[in-house]
Amino acid sequence: MLKIITSPQNEAIRLARSLRQRKYRERYGLFLIEGRHLLEEAIDAGVGLEYLFYDSDFGRSERGQELLAELRRRRCRCLQVTKSLMANLSATVTPPGVLAIARQQPCSLIDLLTGPGDPFLLVADGVQDPGNLGTMLRTALAAGARGAVLTPGTVDLYNEKVARATQGAIFRLPVATAVEPGTLVAAVSRAGWRLVVADVRGDRVYYDADLTGPLVLVIGSENQGPDAILLQAAAVRVRIPLWGAAESLNAAVAAGILLYEAARQRRRCLPGV
Repeated sequence: MLKIITSPQNEAIRLARSLRQRKYRERYGLFLIEGRHLLEEAIDAGVGLEYLFYDSDFGRSERGQELLAELRRRRCRCLQVTKSLMANLSATVTPPGVLAIARQQPCSLIDLLTGPGDPFLLVADGVQDPGNLGTMLRTALAAGARGAVLTPGTVDLYNEKVARATQGAIFRLPVATAVEPGTLVAAVSRAGWRLVVADVRGDRVYYDADLTGPLVLVIGSENQGPDAILLQAAAVRVRIPLWGAAESLNAAVAAGILLYEAARQRRRCLPGV
């Protein structure tokens, strides 16, 4: 007979709840993903899953049964929980009925700067809004970026809101975290890449700048802009013209514009274009 977890003191439940906090995500190298879509994306990307928690509705559904069978084959521990316990675990107003503990996928800056081709990277410098960061990573993947870099002060990559906003890109886009601006500048210089920084006071309009060749594209904090070290080291500072009365653009929107301009200038190198 299937055992249904009812106690919040269950060891696996306590682990899942601890992962709401960044310090425990960092300690254990784990994070939470919620909802069937993110679960399917994680499975397709081959991400390691430690635990799956599901409620009766998910367990009865045809797709739910297929996913449970697949995860059991992969030796993921699948635990049915009561709906009240699922509501306690869920970070959403309407719990989707399935939540998993996934392994983080560490990536180094050197890995991102190594390899052939005409690559470009996104750098999120101090971006604090989870929705913005998630959207930026999703857009970077779609635009063909090799990966992304997060500086200290940027919201945690494995924050649940970030993961949800990436719509699965978190499983496919390599991301180096906690990279100090000075470390980034030195590594980029050694690798022979260029540093391009988005700046509202930039001296070059983005579509007039050369965004080909290996480069890192820096998008700064929504409130404070890019770090002074990055501004000083920039090969070029680019701006997005504001023809209306708006004072600035959302960080994710700015990132999307610049990432796709870099992709457009590389269109002959990109598959399917």
